[in-house]
Amino acid sequence: MINKKVVFCIPVRNESSNLKSLFKTLDKLNLKFEDYFIIFVESDSSDNSSDLIKKYLERRKGVLINKNLKGIENRVMRLAISRNEYLNFIKNDQSLKTYDLMIVLDCGGVNGSLTAKKIKNAILENENSIGIFPTQKFLYYDIWTLRIDNIINYDCFEELFKSYKKNSKIRKIFFNLIGKFLFINFIIKTKKINVISAYGGMGIYKLNKVIDFTYDSNNGKNCEHVEFNKQIYKKYGNCLVLDKNLTNSFGINIHTINILLCSASNYFANRFIKKII
Repeated sequence: MINKKVVFCIPVRNESSNLKSLFKTLDKLNLKFEDYFIIFVESDSSDNSSDLIKKYLERRKGVLINKNLKGIENRVMRLAISRNEYLNFIKNDQSLKTYDLMIVLDCGGVNGSLTAKKIKNAILENENSIGIFPTQKFLYYDIWTLRIDNIINYDCFEELFKSYKKNSKIRKIFFNLIGKFLFINFIIKTKKINVISAYGGMGIYKLNKVIDFTYDSNNGKNCEHVEFNKQIYKKYGNCLVLDKNLTNSFGINIHTINILLCSASNYFANRFIKKII
């Protein structure tokens, strides 16, 4: 048993193919806490995500918030709005405001290796941390959110776009700015890595320390997690940690495969950049 009350917060859009796996993960976790509540924020799904969530919540403690964001095309802007929605829901609920933890989860099949034991150990071993983030067993994939003092202090895609205009051998630039951080578990040998920002599909936060902050994507130009985490870091100092014992997946997915291809080939790097510019 984890002697904490927790709010799980999950944004959803067209995730019907991943929800079954997520539900299994949640059911492995929620009853291991003193108490729990699940907040799903769904936005404009064209599949049956809402119906699946409603059915799941029939026998669980939680709420489904349907948010109409049809006028907003930018995915990151949508995510920032959805994330602020669950923060606002907690702030407006007198009971949930007293809970100990907020655990933010992604749907996209990235948390299949999570267990209650891993989370319990992470909480116990990082008592002084306000935010705790997972790594992946082999390849760390969420590099856009990652900020480590004196190692990666920049928006990797922003810097990539700047370099793209100046250098034809973009794969080397791609590797130096992005690809090498797939191997962050091996670059930094310590079991815990102090960060300014991270995510990786999950974040464990001390709720009372973070509830008054907000997510901001700079109109979709930047990762919404970075600004949220930077606000925490600015107020509380060195209080965010990436814990190598808290693994949530193997890290072999479409993101890491793309990064490896772009780090090895100018063709793939150019194609990737042209697609997202």
